[in-house]
Amino acid sequence: MQGLCLDLAVGDLIGIKYRAWSDDGSDSALVERWIRAVVIDCEPGTWPLARLADGQLTEVRPYMASRMVSKGISATSHPLAA
Repeated sequence: MQGLCLDLAVGDLIGIKYRAWSDDGSDSALVERWIRAVVIDCEPGTWPLARLADGQLTEVRPYMASRMVSKGISATSHPLAA
């Protein structure tokens, strides 16, 4: 279980890619979107826990497409952490 934190630390602001169905009125299509998240917990032997911009919590797993937005934001003062 070594290295589960995926080089993330509490306070990191990341983007996580997800797929969703979009109905533009004429056709439904599968689209890819990014959602912002802040890492709120990362302990040895666990997956990083992140709060998404919509308030949901998720574990950040290696199979998830993610990208670093900003390193080391204060998780307690960041609006997504609330």
